[in-house]
Amino acid sequence: MLKDRKGWRLQYHLMPPDGWLNDPNGLCQFQGIYHIFFQYSPNTPGPDGRFARTWGHYAGRDLLHLKYTGVPFWPTDPIDCNGCYSGSALTEGDHIRLYYTGNVKEPGNHDYTYSGRQANEILVETDGENFGEKNCLLTNRDYPENCSCHVRDPKVWKEGDTYYMILGARVKGPDLSADTDFGEVLFYQSDDGVHWNFLKALTSEKRFGYMWECPDYFCLGGKTFLSLCPQGLPEEEYRYQNIYQSGYFTVEGSLNDAQCLHDFREWDYGFDFYAPQSFVDERGRRLFIGWVGMPDAPYANPTAEPAGKGWENCLTVPRELSFENGIIHQNPVEELKDLRYDETPVMPHGSMILPDGAGDFEISFLEGTGDLDWSICFGDGAVLSYQEDVLRLTISDSAGFGRKERKVIIPDIEFLRILVDSSLLEIYVNDGEYVITSRFYPAYTGDHQNLNVRFSCDLAAVTGWKMKTMETNMNLV
Repeated sequence: MLKDRKGWRLQYHLMPPDGWLNDPNGLCQFQGIYHIFFQYSPNTPGPDGRFARTWGHYAGRDLLHLKYTGVPFWPTDPIDCNGCYSGSALTEGDHIRLYYTGNVKEPGNHDYTYSGRQANEILVETDGENFGEKNCLLTNRDYPENCSCHVRDPKVWKEGDTYYMILGARVKGPDLSADTDFGEVLFYQSDDGVHWNFLKALTSEKRFGYMWECPDYFCLGGKTFLSLCPQGLPEEEYRYQNIYQSGYFTVEGSLNDAQCLHDFREWDYGFDFYAPQSFVDERGRRLFIGWVGMPDAPYANPTAEPAGKGWENCLTVPRELSFENGIIHQNPVEELKDLRYDETPVMPHGSMILPDGAGDFEISFLEGTGDLDWSICFGDGAVLSYQEDVLRLTISDSAGFGRKERKVIIPDIEFLRILVDSSLLEIYVNDGEYVITSRFYPAYTGDHQNLNVRFSCDLAAVTGWKMKTMETNMNLV
């Protein structure tokens, strides 16, 4: 067992009891209960463990008291035998409809991109506790002929009396390769949410990666947005720094007519953010949760252990979305402040000790000083610094496990909110105009799992809080 494993377990972020977690799925609030499902490989800390990937489930009356309820269904049927892949939830009447992609790999000599893979869109209905039978709604025969075998991740919603579904897809290019294939989304419509008809395909004016997955389609502040995860974008110095990206387009045009996409903007500039999904809760807030992880990344998480005893990955805190000055802003939900205690003013060149590495900081820069240089150190694990309009997150060799540096150009920084949770940073800049999410693994030794956060920020007001542990039932080990 790793010496630091206890110190790296998170205090107020959702993570698996054991095994592997990835995409958030089926997010909703139903009859006062929040439901957060997630992609899950139990028992083994890796995406392809002892069991094919399925879903895990948290539920609770508020976002700070969520109980892990187990696995709602398993990939044991011919329509999903190689995995219950990502999907969404639609609440209606006295039940929740869960839509997901059933992954099937046919035996034989296949590449599973252009042949040999079935992508079945499946419906399971539930009252939140009891889960019904699986109903296969769409198969490969229902997708456009130019699609590869990679079609997945249904997001379903209802407008008036009409149901809509959007799917991510990889379209075959002339060379049948990642160099010429391109991503798009497929729209379907239905009168009952069960029987679906193809509506249209939508892609960007210029090729934008070879695959679009995890789509989300929603309205906010009078604008329409398409959120997705494009794969295959060339890396740039200040953009697209991860192997795969997450971001959103602004959509022009009506859903039932021609539409065009504009101004792709990344959701997050950190090492570990992917596959986000949004939903509207009963208070009318559009809430947003992402996977703190990255598929196929060239860096690692040391919490994984052999013999089914480890765990890997977590979810972001729920974020509330707002549309301001042409940009979607993300900020932690207001109720997260209920976990704060021991408010502490910190000198601009002072420090604060966080028990169990859990804290929340607000840093306000005096008017006219938002372009000054500054830095913040998180133990021996990470440094956040600002110089010449560039915000940098640098992870040390000992804490990064392959993570090194992420950076973004921001001409002026007026306000920072930084969530620190044992082995995770969520950094919100200028009220969530930019966000940086990353794992880091500082050294925690002995019985006192403390993290020293040190500030070098002239002309800034710094306030810190220690954070209570979120009350969840995760069978912690």
